[in-house]
Amino acid sequence: MKKMLCLLLIVLLLPVAAAQAAEQPLYSATAKISAPIYAEMNKESTQVGRINPSYAVDVYAIYPEWLYVGLGRSKGYVPRHYLNAGKALDKENTPPWGVVFYQYVATVGADGATVYDAAGSDRQVLTRIEPGAKVSVMDFSGGWARVAYYRQYGYIDTNKLSELLPVCADAEAGTDYAPIATFTSYYVVGSEDESVHGKEINIGVNCLDMDGRVIASGETIDYDSYFGPYLANKNYVKGPVLLDSGWGLGPGGGVCQVSSTLYNVLAQLPGINVLHHTSHGPSGIAYLPLDMDAAVGNSERAIDLIFRNDYSFPIRFEALAQNGTLFIALYRVTD
Repeated sequence: MKKMLCLLLIVLLLPVAAAQAAEQPLYSATAKISAPIYAEMNKESTQVGRINPSYAVDVYAIYPEWLYVGLGRSKGYVPRHYLNAGKALDKENTPPWGVVFYQYVATVGADGATVYDAAGSDRQVLTRIEPGAKVSVMDFSGGWARVAYYRQYGYIDTNKLSELLPVCADAEAGTDYAPIATFTSYYVVGSEDESVHGKEINIGVNCLDMDGRVIASGETIDYDSYFGPYLANKNYVKGPVLLDSGWGLGPGGGVCQVSSTLYNVLAQLPGINVLHHTSHGPSGIAYLPLDMDAAVGNSERAIDLIFRNDYSFPIRFEALAQNGTLFIALYRVTD
């Protein structure tokens, strides 16, 4: 029987797995620069210590824009880009650096939904999601769903959701209707700016090409070879691309948001081996947390995403460009 409306009545009872700091460090990382450790996630807050280049720093929690760290007797917050990507101290029980597991796929109801910067309808509006759109949810608290929005958390009133599906933590238990991993990112729509409009079009074209494709067990996917070339005869247009001189316009510009969103899905799955990926420079890309993007479009310069399905079963893509909400999920193919 198709799994739908799953656990909807339990939403209000689900506790939030709020991003709280662990009692013991989860990662060890080195500092890129000399900089203060702050008492709060605010550079105007009290300075409680200092990091220095190449010094090892304990990391207790990773947030979209900040890290909770410890160095000697000092504990506090530093901007995420102050540290190099860290290594898990307990690889068996700690996810790789920057990886977040999304527990649910929610479908937005007939009235659409608003994403706020905190739980509460009086908070700042981040974006609107159209009716029927699917969105990846981390967890719930007090009637609010927590999602990722650019480099911060966003919150959606669960009364605005019509369906809810749990993500299968064990990929072996996945079905054609129960996803094994999911991620959602957001992009600007309706702009007359050529660069922004081109990106919107190219995201849609790439999603249409990806949606429904199946990767066999043992199959390796080279993103540029598999989905490219990103040319007009495949309905791509010019959009924003990163050049040596900075951002400019180029064929298929904007496809990187699809590949980067997919990368965040793949990173949640131990049975998917990411063989190669490249970030958009030291600062990454603004619509995703640092270190979690995957540029494509220039395989000659090794700017590509390459991964292999090491599961014993095929997996299927679901990729939806939903008027500003980019949703990707993977499913186990059981037939």
